[in-house]
Amino acid sequence: MAQRGVRAGEYYASQREAAPGQIVEMPGEPVPTGAPAGPERRGSGGRRRVSDRLLDRATREYAQTPVLSTVRDAQTTMLFVDDDLRETALAIGRIESYLVGALKTLERRDLRRADVVAVANDSSVLDHLDHLNETVESLRRRLGRLALRMR
Repeated sequence: MAQRGVRAGEYYASQREAAPGQIVEMPGEPVPTGAPAGPERRGSGGRRRVSDRLLDRATREYAQTPVLSTVRDAQTTMLFVDDDLRETALAIGRIESYLVGALKTLERRDLRRADVVAVANDSSVLDHLDHLNETVESLRRRLGRLALRMR
């Protein structure tokens, strides 16, 4: 079965390291029949990026796994887990935007001291890091509760 790829940094690939922008395999995500091959698979309407899939869970129905269907209040718990996953993905995106902005600033041909100071003084990234920490802690708690209810 063909596998769907994601860019490094969008999926935790513990089995191998990938360079930024490199496509890595994401287990469990088959490419839809008739989907184009290569990096432009998204054109088929299928979702390739993990962040897209996380955000889609708010608006699309997903089949519950057989194991979760036996867990008491799994649907309610999964709503909260999905919310934590989305909030975490959004916080990561905001932090990534700050990092990309910092990199673009440093790569400017007409770089000035004031530009670097502006990036250094942008404390909004600290708020995003705090939010990321909160959402990851919440996600871990909810997953722990879910695991306790599993047989």
